[in-house]
Amino acid sequence: MEHLPQLDSDEHGNARLQRLIRCLHPNDFAPFIDKLTTPQPLRARFHAYRELLLGAQIRRGGADFRYEQEIDGQTPDWSLSENGRLVEFIDVLTLHQRNEKEREITTSIRSSDHWGGWITIPPDHIYRKLSDKAGQYSALARAVRVPYILAAFGDFLASITPEEVEHVLYTQHGGWFTTAPEVSGVIYFHGKDLRFEFIYFANPAALTQPAIWSSRISRWSDA
Repeated sequence: MEHLPQLDSDEHGNARLQRLIRCLHPNDFAPFIDKLTTPQPLRARFHAYRELLLGAQIRRGGADFRYEQEIDGQTPDWSLSENGRLVEFIDVLTLHQRNEKEREITTSIRSSDHWGGWITIPPDHIYRKLSDKAGQYSALARAVRVPYILAAFGDFLASITPEEVEHVLYTQHGGWFTTAPEVSGVIYFHGKDLRFEFIYFANPAALTQPAIWSSRISRWSDA
């Protein structure tokens, strides 16, 4: 078994990261080791962790998803190919508070260990975040005609429930999915009861065939 370097100063955090990395294809260890050991803004480190968390979880289902593989000159976060043929690809985003609200919450918690305001974010904010991310690879999805999945992580400070995401996808302004036929589905994942929950929502208006592996993602992870 390949030796992994120290990835976090906390013993339990380091063990968790190493456990997740060992779920990946060995050739994908290096990018995450580099991202987790190179000094960078905290938000960038958190995003790398969420990419790692999603990749490890979907690989546990048995599919050999790879990290940042080039597809027609672009590199979505995760993709699956079988016998040289692209099958699915996934890109990860974070649903978080607006910057000013996040600063307000964190400042209050640091000063008084308490936040008494409303935490969750408006549905239209979720709607716009999904649209911004979907546009990044929509042309690629049309060109390769395979399932394109968005994996949206709900940040703790946003406090978004799966039901809120479902409402945006299927109901808000007629349903976000109707505006993004290139997207075959959305995986929503978030922390819950000291675990991570993963829920797949299929797009009934998708241009391509339904996603196979993404739709089968295991619901719970203790990572």
